[in-house]
Amino acid sequence: MEYEVAYENLRNDVAHALLEVERPTVVATVRAAAATRDLADAIHHAAGHPDDARWDAALASLEDFIEICNGSSRASRSPAVRALRAFVAENARSLRAA
Repeated sequence: MEYEVAYENLRNDVAHALLEVERPTVVATVRAAAATRDLADAIHHAAGHPDDARWDAALASLEDFIEICNGSSRASRSPAVRALRAFVAENARSLRAA
């Protein structure tokens, strides 16, 4: 249940961040979908296994989406993007330590 709540929060952050992009493009939408899909895959299949390659894919997808958001002045300042950045930073440290 804990992983489902974490995934739901991340999915909501991605959705809110996408809505904050001034002019969401097809690329932004595709990257948001990829980040959501890869996060779901990692959380549902690799939770508790930081060395699983799914985490690398999920963090890379999320970083790609955050880069899109960084190009938008409104999205780059949004609480959702800040939360996503914090998630990436925290988990990147965890993966390096594993």
